Formats: sequence, structure tokens, C-alpha cells
Amino acid sequence: MPARAGEGHSHGDEAPAAAAGVGSPRVASHSDLFELVGIVDKGEMTLYLDRHASNEPVTGAQIEVEAGGAKGIAAPQADGTYRFKHALLAQPGTLAVSFTVVAGPETDLLAGDLKIEDPHASHAHDDAARPWLRWLAYAAVGAGAALALLTIAFMAARRMRRPARL
Repeated sequence: MPARAGEGHSHGDEAPAAAAGVGSPRVASHSDLFELVGIVDKGEMTLYLDRHASNEPVTGAQIEVEAGGAKGIAAPQADGTYRFKHALLAQPGTLAVSFTVVAGPETDLLAGDLKIEDPHASHAHDDAARPWLRWLAYAAVGAGAALALLTIAFMAARRMRRPARL
């Protein structure tokens, strides 16, 4: 008799769950010849270059990168990727990026937009997502002020009740 999985334990053909969270800034572009993906981390862009038709990695190419005021040649890496480093890639903003790819006799121009988020900007939305924290802080300050006023009033009343000494 075949075993059956209970509810929530199916091992069928379900698609894997998508990864949650914020990914690194990236730019992607393709043409009839090439497909390129650039992933930015700490001012350095790692480029993955493949043939568009076969998804075969392209090694030994020359990739000229132009992103805003940043311009240069991406350095080939031993793992088949290319690296381009520039301080501009560490600054928040949107950059129009173009890649001139020369691989043997083939030359292509690829372009895309790269949006680099400010890592500190995500914290600005925390207050908007939790307004009760702001009200809790107001309540705490108000309670502290009320306690201080009551303490002062109590001490003043106590002084008034003491008989005067001569």
C-alpha cells in the first residue's frame, strides 16, 4: 500500500518558494548576441556575460562600462565573470549604464538602468510602518512630565503644612 503525505507535506511538482528580502542592486540587458547581468555590492559591479541564444558563458571578452561619470574596462576574473569598481557605484541614485562588449569578431552595445538604494533610507520608513511607537513615546514623555508636576505640587503642599519655627 503506497504511503501518503499528510497535509502540508506534499512532495509534488510545486515551484520552490521565492527568496524574500532585498537583493543587491542590479542591471540586466540583452540583445540577439549577448545577455548581461551586473550586480553591485559596495561600489563593485560583478558582470555575468552569456550568449543570448544558448546561455553559454562568454569568457575572454572586453567589456567597457559607462555609468554616469564612471567609465572603464571590466576586469575578467578566473571564474568567468568580470569586475568593474568605481566609487560612483557605492552612491545612491539611478544611473544609465551602457556596456560595449567585444568578444572575438562580435561587438555589441547593451544598456540598462541601475538603481542603487540608500541603505539608510529604509529606516526612514520604519516610523511610518509603526506609528504606535511615536504615540507611545509621546505618552511616556507626557507621563513623565505629569509625574514631575505632581511631585513638585506634593512637595509644595507638604511645605505649606509644616508649622513655622521661630
